Amino acid sequence: MGSTVGVAACRCNDGEDKTEAVDEGILRIADADQKLRVEKEKREDSKKKMVTYAKTLRARKEKALIESWKKVEAEYAVQKMIWQSLSLQRGASHQGAAAMMESKLEFAIQSHTNDLASAVEALEACVEKNQGLDLLGSAMAECIQAVKTAKVRGEARKELAELLDVVAQDTEASAATARAANLLTMLGACGLE
Repeated sequence: MGSTVGVAACRCNDGEDKTEAVDEGILRIADADQKLRVEKEKREDSKKKMVTYAKTLRARKEKALIESWKKVEAEYAVQKMIWQSLSLQRGASHQGAAAMMESKLEFAIQSHTNDLASAVEALEACVEKNQGLDLLGSAMAECIQAVKTAKVRGEARKELAELLDVVAQDTEASAATARAANLLTMLGACGLE
């Protein structure tokens, strides 16, 4: 009988060891499953943030351009009045130069929604032609510079938005997740909301 009890105890220990091993395996699987769920949630969260940032960048691009062109239009109206009042004092040469400048500004204002590059070229031509003529006031020169800055920043914002779209679509790979995290960190540092 003593040996039977020993065998029963041995079987019992074997069963406990196997049960513990199975329990540990189940816990490891559950832990891995939880980590996968958390990682998937992080990827989805990153994707949502990137899509939101891309939309924000596009909206800021448009808003900056619209605002800068509105200022150019308003300042152009003032500039025309100044040219008209100075035309009597400065004579025909001033009138010809002012008419050329007026033509370029009109073209830029009328074409900026359809052909931004040509409109900005026209503004740049105005600045160049203004050298030595002193036809553009400092406020007009500032407005022209604001348009040029908005254009450059707009192009950068568009490029970044497109990059965010690409990375947002590729959030399954770990390299893309790392890129997404880096992009989100940079965007956060830029203060985009």
